[in-house]
Amino acid sequence: MSEQSSFDVFMQRINQRPLPQNPMTRIRMLAKELAEGAALDLWGISFRFFRGQLVMSDDQAYLIRYLSERWHDKAPHFGLLLSNGYTRFDAGENDVYITKAAFDLIDESETANIFISYKRSESSAFALLVLARMKAVGIEPFLDLALQPGDDWEKGLRERIQKYQYLVAILSHDTLKSEVCIKEISWAIEAGLSIIPIWHNGFVYKSGVWDALSVKVDTALSKTHTIRVIEESALGYNNAIVELLNRFGVMPD
Repeated sequence: MSEQSSFDVFMQRINQRPLPQNPMTRIRMLAKELAEGAALDLWGISFRFFRGQLVMSDDQAYLIRYLSERWHDKAPHFGLLLSNGYTRFDAGENDVYITKAAFDLIDESETANIFISYKRSESSAFALLVLARMKAVGIEPFLDLALQPGDDWEKGLRERIQKYQYLVAILSHDTLKSEVCIKEISWAIEAGLSIIPIWHNGFVYKSGVWDALSVKVDTALSKTHTIRVIEESALGYNNAIVELLNRFGVMPD
Protein backbone atom coordinates (compact mmCIF):
# COMPACT_ATOMS: atom_id res chain seq x y z
CA MET A 1 0.00 0.00 0.00
CA SER A 2 1.40 3.42 -0.93
CA GLU A 3 1.99 6.14 1.67
CA GLN A 4 -0.90 8.15 0.21
CA SER A 5 -3.23 5.15 0.48
CA SER A 6 -2.05 4.47 4.03
CA PHE A 7 -2.71 8.07 4.99
CA ASP A 8 -6.18 8.01 3.42
CA VAL A 9 -7.08 4.81 5.32
CA PHE A 10 -5.72 6.32 8.54
CA MET A 11 -7.77 9.50 8.11
CA GLN A 12 -10.91 7.56 7.22
CA ARG A 13 -10.57 5.49 10.38
CA ILE A 14 -9.84 8.28 12.84
CA ASN A 15 -12.48 10.60 11.38
CA GLN A 16 -15.06 8.08 12.58
CA ARG A 17 -14.16 9.19 16.10
CA PRO A 18 -16.05 12.33 17.10
CA LEU A 19 -13.77 15.09 18.34
CA PRO A 20 -14.46 15.49 22.07
CA GLN A 21 -15.40 18.75 23.74
CA ASN A 22 -13.54 18.12 27.00
CA PRO A 23 -10.11 19.81 26.83
CA MET A 24 -8.16 17.00 28.52
CA THR A 25 -9.82 14.37 26.33
CA ARG A 26 -8.83 16.41 23.26
CA ILE A 27 -5.21 16.43 24.41
CA ARG A 28 -5.26 12.65 24.90
CA MET A 29 -6.84 12.12 21.48
CA LEU A 30 -4.22 14.29 19.76
CA ALA A 31 -1.41 12.42 21.55
CA LYS A 32 -2.90 9.06 20.63
CA GLU A 33 -3.36 9.93 16.98
CA LEU A 34 0.15 11.38 16.70
CA ALA A 35 1.47 8.08 18.05
CA GLU A 36 -0.76 6.10 15.67
CA GLY A 37 0.52 8.06 12.69
CA ALA A 38 4.12 7.55 13.77
CA ALA A 39 3.51 3.81 14.28
CA LEU A 40 2.22 3.63 10.71
CA ASP A 41 5.35 5.49 9.54
CA LEU A 42 3.27 8.36 8.17
CA TRP A 43 5.56 10.77 10.03
CA GLY A 44 8.52 10.53 12.37
CA ILE A 45 8.57 10.27 16.15
CA SER A 46 10.10 13.74 16.44
CA PHE A 47 9.05 17.19 15.24
CA ARG A 48 11.21 20.27 14.83
CA PHE A 49 9.92 23.64 15.94
CA PHE A 50 11.11 27.16 15.23
CA ARG A 51 9.64 30.03 17.24
CA GLY A 52 6.74 27.85 18.27
CA GLN A 53 5.86 26.72 14.75
CA LEU A 54 6.30 23.30 13.16
CA VAL A 55 9.11 23.27 10.63
CA MET A 56 7.89 21.82 7.35
CA SER A 57 9.97 18.89 6.11
CA ASP A 58 9.45 15.92 3.81
CA ASP A 59 8.69 13.52 6.67
CA GLN A 60 6.13 15.91 8.20
CA ALA A 61 3.97 16.57 5.14
CA TYR A 62 1.32 14.11 6.27
CA LEU A 63 1.47 15.49 9.81
CA ILE A 64 0.65 18.96 8.52
CA ARG A 65 -2.22 17.52 6.47
CA TYR A 66 -3.48 15.58 9.48
CA LEU A 67 -3.54 18.67 11.71
CA SER A 68 -5.34 20.66 9.00
CA GLU A 69 -7.90 18.06 7.92
CA ARG A 70 -8.59 16.49 11.29
CA TRP A 71 -8.44 19.50 13.60
CA HIS A 72 -8.91 22.32 11.06
CA ASP A 73 -5.79 23.90 12.57
CA LYS A 74 -7.46 24.11 16.00
CA ALA A 75 -5.67 21.19 17.66
CA PRO A 76 -4.57 21.53 21.29
CA HIS A 77 -1.26 23.39 21.57
CA PHE A 78 1.76 21.10 21.43
CA GLY A 79 2.91 22.59 24.72
CA LEU A 80 -0.03 20.86 26.41
CA LEU A 81 1.26 17.53 25.13
CA LEU A 82 4.63 18.35 26.69
CA SER A 83 3.17 19.35 30.07
CA ASN A 84 1.08 16.15 30.20
CA GLY A 85 4.01 13.86 29.39
CA TYR A 86 2.98 12.85 25.88
CA THR A 87 6.02 14.56 24.32
CA ARG A 88 9.47 15.58 25.55
CA PHE A 89 11.66 18.44 24.36
CA ASP A 90 15.31 17.97 23.40
CA ALA A 91 16.86 21.41 23.80
CA GLY A 92 20.08 20.36 22.08
CA GLU A 93 18.32 19.35 18.86
CA ASN A 94 15.35 21.69 19.29
CA ASP A 95 13.12 18.70 18.59
CA VAL A 96 9.99 17.39 20.29
CA TYR A 97 9.69 13.60 20.64
CA ILE A 98 6.56 11.50 21.09
CA THR A 99 6.90 9.61 24.39
CA LYS A 100 5.96 6.08 25.41
CA ALA A 101 2.98 7.53 27.31
CA ALA A 102 1.47 8.58 23.97
CA PHE A 103 2.13 5.20 22.37
CA ASP A 104 0.53 3.49 25.37
CA LEU A 105 -2.72 5.28 24.49
CA ILE A 106 -3.01 3.32 21.23
CA ASP A 107 -4.26 0.21 23.05
CA GLU A 108 -6.59 2.13 25.33
CA SER A 109 -10.24 2.93 24.69
CA GLU A 110 -11.17 6.60 24.76
CA THR A 111 -12.13 7.97 28.16
CA ALA A 112 -15.45 9.16 26.86
CA ASN A 113 -18.57 10.10 28.76
CA ILE A 114 -21.47 8.72 26.75
CA PHE A 115 -25.22 9.14 27.20
CA ILE A 116 -27.39 6.61 25.34
CA SER A 117 -30.79 7.95 24.24
CA TYR A 118 -33.46 5.47 23.19
CA LYS A 119 -37.20 4.83 23.27
CA ARG A 120 -37.90 1.99 25.67
CA SER A 121 -40.76 0.45 23.71
CA GLU A 122 -38.72 0.50 20.49
CA SER A 123 -35.10 -0.17 21.32
CA SER A 124 -34.63 -1.60 24.83
CA ALA A 125 -33.03 -4.87 23.74
CA PHE A 126 -30.62 -3.18 21.32
CA ALA A 127 -29.75 -0.45 23.83
CA LEU A 128 -28.91 -3.07 26.46
CA LEU A 129 -26.72 -4.90 23.95
CA VAL A 130 -24.85 -1.66 23.14
CA LEU A 131 -24.43 -1.03 26.87
CA ALA A 132 -23.05 -4.53 27.51
CA ARG A 133 -20.60 -4.42 24.59
CA MET A 134 -19.28 -1.00 25.61
CA LYS A 135 -18.81 -2.09 29.22
CA ALA A 136 -16.96 -5.18 28.03
CA VAL A 137 -14.22 -2.97 26.53
CA GLY A 138 -14.00 -0.63 29.49
CA ILE A 139 -16.40 2.14 28.38
CA GLU A 140 -19.10 3.02 30.91
CA PRO A 141 -21.98 4.81 29.16
CA PHE A 142 -25.12 6.01 30.91
CA LEU A 143 -28.34 4.22 30.02
CA ASP A 144 -31.46 5.26 31.97
CA LEU A 145 -33.26 2.03 32.72
CA ALA A 146 -35.88 3.45 35.06
CA LEU A 147 -36.84 6.95 33.99
CA GLN A 148 -39.93 8.05 35.90
CA PRO A 149 -41.14 11.44 34.63
CA GLY A 150 -42.26 13.71 37.44
CA ASP A 151 -41.97 17.29 38.59
CA ASP A 152 -38.17 17.27 38.55
CA TRP A 153 -37.33 14.71 35.88
CA GLU A 154 -36.81 17.25 33.11
CA LYS A 155 -34.45 19.48 35.09
CA GLY A 156 -32.47 16.51 36.42
CA LEU A 157 -32.16 14.84 33.03
CA ARG A 158 -31.07 18.03 31.32
CA GLU A 159 -28.40 18.66 33.95
CA ARG A 160 -27.16 15.08 33.61
CA ILE A 161 -26.83 15.30 29.81
CA GLN A 162 -24.81 18.52 30.12
CA LYS A 163 -22.09 16.55 31.93
CA TYR A 164 -21.52 14.19 29.01
CA GLN A 165 -19.38 14.47 25.87
CA TYR A 166 -21.31 12.22 23.47
CA LEU A 167 -24.92 11.28 22.90
CA VAL A 168 -25.63 8.00 21.12
CA ALA A 169 -29.15 8.36 19.71
CA ILE A 170 -30.69 4.97 18.92
CA LEU A 171 -33.43 5.69 16.41
CA SER A 172 -36.27 3.45 15.25
CA HIS A 173 -39.62 4.17 13.62
CA ASP A 174 -41.38 5.83 16.59
CA THR A 175 -38.38 7.14 18.53
CA LEU A 176 -38.86 10.72 17.33
CA LYS A 177 -42.48 10.66 18.47
CA SER A 178 -41.15 10.55 22.01
CA GLU A 179 -41.03 13.92 23.77
CA VAL A 180 -38.28 12.63 26.06
CA CYS A 181 -36.04 11.46 23.19
CA ILE A 182 -36.46 14.71 21.29
CA LYS A 183 -35.58 16.73 24.38
CA GLU A 184 -32.53 14.58 25.10
CA ILE A 185 -31.17 15.21 21.61
CA SER A 186 -32.02 18.93 21.82
CA TRP A 187 -30.30 19.35 25.19
CA ALA A 188 -27.24 17.46 23.93
CA ILE A 189 -26.94 19.79 20.93
CA GLU A 190 -27.32 22.87 23.14
CA ALA A 191 -24.59 21.55 25.48
CA GLY A 192 -22.19 20.92 22.59
CA LEU A 193 -22.18 17.12 22.78
CA SER A 194 -21.14 15.10 19.73
CA ILE A 195 -24.21 13.29 18.38
CA ILE A 196 -23.88 9.72 17.05
CA PRO A 197 -27.16 8.46 15.52
CA ILE A 198 -27.75 4.73 15.09
CA TRP A 199 -30.61 3.67 12.82
CA HIS A 200 -32.13 0.24 13.39
CA ASN A 201 -35.24 -1.77 12.67
CA GLY A 202 -35.27 -0.44 9.09
CA PHE A 203 -35.46 3.21 10.15
CA VAL A 204 -34.09 5.87 7.78
CA TYR A 205 -34.13 9.50 8.86
CA LYS A 206 -35.66 11.93 6.36
CA SER A 207 -35.20 15.65 6.84
CA GLY A 208 -38.34 17.79 7.04
CA VAL A 209 -40.71 14.92 7.87
CA TRP A 210 -40.79 15.35 11.65
CA ASP A 211 -42.73 18.52 12.52
CA ALA A 212 -41.88 18.32 16.21
CA LEU A 213 -38.14 18.70 15.59
CA SER A 214 -36.32 21.99 15.72
CA VAL A 215 -34.09 23.07 12.88
CA LYS A 216 -31.01 22.27 14.99
CA VAL A 217 -32.16 18.72 15.71
CA ASP A 218 -33.19 18.16 12.10
CA THR A 219 -29.81 19.40 10.89
CA ALA A 220 -27.90 17.28 13.40
CA LEU A 221 -29.76 14.10 12.48
CA SER A 222 -29.57 14.67 8.73
CA LYS A 223 -25.97 15.92 8.46
CA THR A 224 -24.21 13.71 11.01
CA HIS A 225 -22.54 10.51 9.84
CA THR A 226 -24.91 7.71 10.86
CA ILE A 227 -24.35 4.12 11.92
CA ARG A 228 -26.88 1.79 10.32
CA VAL A 229 -28.02 -1.65 11.40
CA ILE A 230 -28.26 -3.12 7.91
CA GLU A 231 -30.30 -6.13 9.03
CA GLU A 232 -32.00 -7.08 12.28
CA SER A 233 -29.76 -10.02 13.04
CA ALA A 234 -26.87 -10.90 15.34
CA LEU A 235 -24.44 -10.06 12.53
CA GLY A 236 -26.19 -6.77 11.75
CA TYR A 237 -26.14 -5.70 15.40
CA ASN A 238 -22.51 -6.75 15.80
CA ASN A 239 -21.35 -4.82 12.74
CA ALA A 240 -23.09 -1.65 13.95
CA ILE A 241 -21.66 -1.95 17.45
CA VAL A 242 -18.16 -2.59 16.10
CA GLU A 243 -18.45 0.60 14.03
CA LEU A 244 -19.58 2.46 17.16
CA LEU A 245 -16.65 1.11 19.19
CA ASN A 246 -14.25 2.08 16.39
CA ARG A 247 -15.31 5.69 16.85
CA PHE A 248 -13.95 5.55 20.37
CA GLY A 249 -10.66 3.98 19.31
CA VAL A 250 -11.62 0.40 20.18
CA MET A 251 -10.83 -2.35 17.68
CA PRO A 252 -12.68 -5.47 18.93
CA ASP A 253 -11.15 -8.87 18.19
